[in-house]
Amino acid sequence: MSWGPVLAAVVGIGLVVSPAWRVARGWVTLAHEVGHALAAIVAEGRVRRIRVELDTSGVTEWSGTSVRRRIPRGFVAWWGYPAPGTGAVLLGVAVRTGHEVVGLGVLAVAAVVVLAVWVRSAWGAALTVVLGAAAAVGAAGGDPAAASVAVGIAALLGVGGVRAAAAAAPRTRRGDGSDQATLAQVLWLPVGVWSATMVVTAVATAAAAAALVAPAVTG
Repeated sequence: MSWGPVLAAVVGIGLVVSPAWRVARGWVTLAHEVGHALAAIVAEGRVRRIRVELDTSGVTEWSGTSVRRRIPRGFVAWWGYPAPGTGAVLLGVAVRTGHEVVGLGVLAVAAVVVLAVWVRSAWGAALTVVLGAAAAVGAAGGDPAAASVAVGIAALLGVGGVRAAAAAAPRTRRGDGSDQATLAQVLWLPVGVWSATMVVTAVATAAAAAALVAPAVTG
């Protein structure tokens, strides 16, 4: 029996029911902050720490000469909300190509690295450990188990990323310190435009991930 449909259904409930979402969103926030961190590295910055709090808020602190330049700052700010969906797509590719064990193995190792190098909050550490452990157990279980776990994590990141981006869009205002406000400040376009790009990207990546894992869920 494939547990992919079961895990996808459980994750779906967790993303809809408010009490469960308050926990599930922690992993979405973790992916969001890792997206900022990776973008900062691409922008030739140095990531100092990632914090994810129990209220699902998060922050990535980075430094370097690029912090003072508009385009790098905007690049780093933009990559938070699209990051969960991008992670879902990467897992979807692993499932579709039959490399789910490798995909989860990479995720497990990445979780260890992120925990050791960047995460500096107790709740963020707990979330990272659980994610890494789930990936490691799934990978150790072989192809059927790995596919099911990968589908579950992809669903969490893909759908959760859409919900997070959509929820943030109407609440952001210029000067409020949000990613969208930072983009409006350094790259001139209005907050609403940046919010729209994040929501559209989150929806597109979630849809792509769903198309990639669909055979594993329906097969």
